[in-house]
Amino acid sequence: MTATGDFLNQVVPTLVRLARRPGGLLLTAAGLGVGVFGALGVLAGLTGTGTGAWVPLILALVLAVPVLVLAVRRERLQRQTRDLHVRTVHQPTRDVAVVEPGAVPDPVQAEMDALSAAMAENAVRTARFLPRVEAAQRAALAAAGGPVLAPYLKDDLRVTLLALLGTLAAVPLSALGAVATAAALLAR
Repeated sequence: MTATGDFLNQVVPTLVRLARRPGGLLLTAAGLGVGVFGALGVLAGLTGTGTGAWVPLILALVLAVPVLVLAVRRERLQRQTRDLHVRTVHQPTRDVAVVEPGAVPDPVQAEMDALSAAMAENAVRTARFLPRVEAAQRAALAAAGGPVLAPYLKDDLRVTLLALLGTLAAVPLSALGAVATAAALLAR
């Protein structure tokens, strides 16, 4: 493993641990808001007349999609980074080891190869949507040593990013929808 891959395996679990509580609070707020909006949508659909009465429930279901996707992605990321530990520095011993010159690959050359591969991956932007995010993910995957050494980079980050944005939008939109649906129910 290169120093870059080692760095990613130390930084990513730390970031996941830091984002655990805010991510949980965001999912709770969005889930609660979408749940209340959905319950009011069911009530509006059952007591209303015509197909237009089911619109609040349909809107609540649309808002629930990114919340569910983010919840699944968050749980998968938590599971994949749980086994990655922060490396501790050990005190060197006074033992002497003899290494043949050709037996160990040059660590500087290995690091340069990994960084060159990452830069080459970052230069290719062929994705239709969010090409920079996709290129950055491929570059990080190349720098980390592939999906075996960095399983947290297997999932498409573009989907996770869009789910995060949808979840952030679901909090105020579901509150607005719940208030509007409650007002429509009270006006009947």
